[in-house]
Amino acid sequence: MKVLTFNIWILLLVCMPYTGYTQSENNMTNDSITIPLKTGKNPSIQFEELVIKPSNLFIESTLINNDSPQIQLELNVFENDTKYATFLWCYDAFSDRKKANYPKAYQNYSFDLKMDKDEVALVVTQLDFEKPMFIDLGQTAVIGNLEILFKDYIGEWSEDINGNQTDAFNSYHMLLSEDEAQKMVSFTSLNNTEDKGITIEWKHYKIIILEDSEKAIKLMVFKNDSNKN
Repeated sequence: MKVLTFNIWILLLVCMPYTGYTQSENNMTNDSITIPLKTGKNPSIQFEELVIKPSNLFIESTLINNDSPQIQLELNVFENDTKYATFLWCYDAFSDRKKANYPKAYQNYSFDLKMDKDEVALVVTQLDFEKPMFIDLGQTAVIGNLEILFKDYIGEWSEDINGNQTDAFNSYHMLLSEDEAQKMVSFTSLNNTEDKGITIEWKHYKIIILEDSEKAIKLMVFKNDSNKN
C-alpha cells in the first residue's frame, strides 16, 4: 500500500501544471522584459500597464533586394484605451551592412529586437539618456521629465532661376516639453554625405538628430549642466 501511495504522488507531481513557465520563458526584471519570439503570430504579454502583442514575426532567408527587410515584426501595444501600432525592420541583419529602424520609443518605453543566430526576441526597457531611439510620426517619447513629440513635417523644394526643381527636403517639427515649459523646434533633412547629426539644445538637454524620414526620426538625448532656454 505504501508503494502504491508513493507512485500516485509521483504521478500527481508530474501531471501538475507548472504555473511559472511563462514567466521563466520571458526574462523579466523590475524595469525590462525579454520576450522570445517565433515566426508567425505570438501571444500577448502583460508588462506593467502595457499589453504587448508581437502580432507577426517574419524572417526572410533569401533577400529579394537590398530594400526588403530580412526581419519584420508587426507590433501592437495597448495601454488603457490607447493603441500604438508599428513595425520593427532589420535589413541584412547578419552582415556589415546591417540596417534597422529600432529601438522604437513609445512614451517612456523602448522596443528593441535582440538576435542570436536564428533566435529573435523582443526587449522592452525604460527609455534612457545617451541611447539612440526612433520616434514614429505623431508619437511621444518620455525621458525623465522631458517629453519629445514628433509633431509633423512639411515637404519643400528649391528651384533655380529657370524654375527647375534643384533639391527636395523636409522640414521637421518637434514639440519639447518639461513641466509647464514648451518649445517647438524645427530642422531640415540631414545631408547624409555631410552631416553627422543636427544638435538641438533646450534647457539642460542636448538632442542630436541622427537620421530622419517621413515615418520616424532617430535621435539621442543628453543631459548637460548648462541651463539654456
